[in-house]
Amino acid sequence: MEIEPIVPFDEPGGLVFVTQLPGSAADFESGRRGFDAIRFPAQGPPLWVHLDRTKPRAQEWLRRESGIDPVAVESLVAEETRPRAEEFANGLLVILRGINANPGAEPDELIAIRMWLDPTHVVTLRQFRFRTIAALRVRAQGGQAPTTAGAFLVAVATGLVAHLSPTIHNLEERLDDIEEEMLAHDRDDQGRRSDLATLRRQAIAYRRHIVPQRDALAALVHSSSPVLSARDRAELRAVMEQCTRVAEGLEELRDRAAVTQDEMRARTEARVGRTVYLLTLVATIALPLGFLTGLLGINVGGVPLAGSPWGFAAVCAVLLVLTGLQVWFFRRRGWL
Repeated sequence: MEIEPIVPFDEPGGLVFVTQLPGSAADFESGRRGFDAIRFPAQGPPLWVHLDRTKPRAQEWLRRESGIDPVAVESLVAEETRPRAEEFANGLLVILRGINANPGAEPDELIAIRMWLDPTHVVTLRQFRFRTIAALRVRAQGGQAPTTAGAFLVAVATGLVAHLSPTIHNLEERLDDIEEEMLAHDRDDQGRRSDLATLRRQAIAYRRHIVPQRDALAALVHSSSPVLSARDRAELRAVMEQCTRVAEGLEELRDRAAVTQDEMRARTEARVGRTVYLLTLVATIALPLGFLTGLLGINVGGVPLAGSPWGFAAVCAVLLVLTGLQVWFFRRRGWL
């Protein structure tokens, strides 16, 4: 599992790294740099600044020195976010979510990557490390990262959705296995029911973020921002369609899991019903037998056949005949 490793620029202040796109190996080998060294180019490719959102110095730089719209800054540093895309006069605010591949992460956790994009700089913020950003950093070290803010956004969106697809496919395979086991074994399995509940919960959790992410990508496709070229919009449309397929797959997965849960519940209820029905028949057959044996066992005088040597055999024969008559009656009525 690939995650973003620590790089030389990583410091307590929250500046993970900074490089002018398409990147340069020297930017990642020159040791530590502070926020004071950040200089936005007047023209040419934008500067990529990658920050740790949780660090106070990074938040201070965003508010006082970045030149980003204050409303956008508050959205970038907010604790809770949903996928969104908003156009400002001087740039784009984009928040997307991707799979958390860090060790110890919850299986249904999607973490946010926050971005500000304008012609002079690209600012990305993270709390957890992203495989997509790690891949772009590797490209930047080789001088092969995107050269425009729009192309950078396309690369991030493509990477996030690409990592989603295998996860959804894995959920579908798990559901297929559960359905096959259910068909092969008509018995109650607590573990299988627990796995199905977990799977359904994951599908619901993913869908809660994927649907607004699809809407955010749709907003970018129809955006008139100069940050995005016609080619960028066309590529984002393809990413949006892929995200739409992921959302539809999650909806189908959720519905299939619900149907499978209903089938398991129905089978359990039918199994319990058959057991209760059988016990009811046994109790019904035993009721008159118990009544007769209890009546004959009372300690008072006048009990029939009490002094007869064949009295016990006669009573047993009567009980057997009575049992046979009940079984015949139940079969005739279709109850047995």
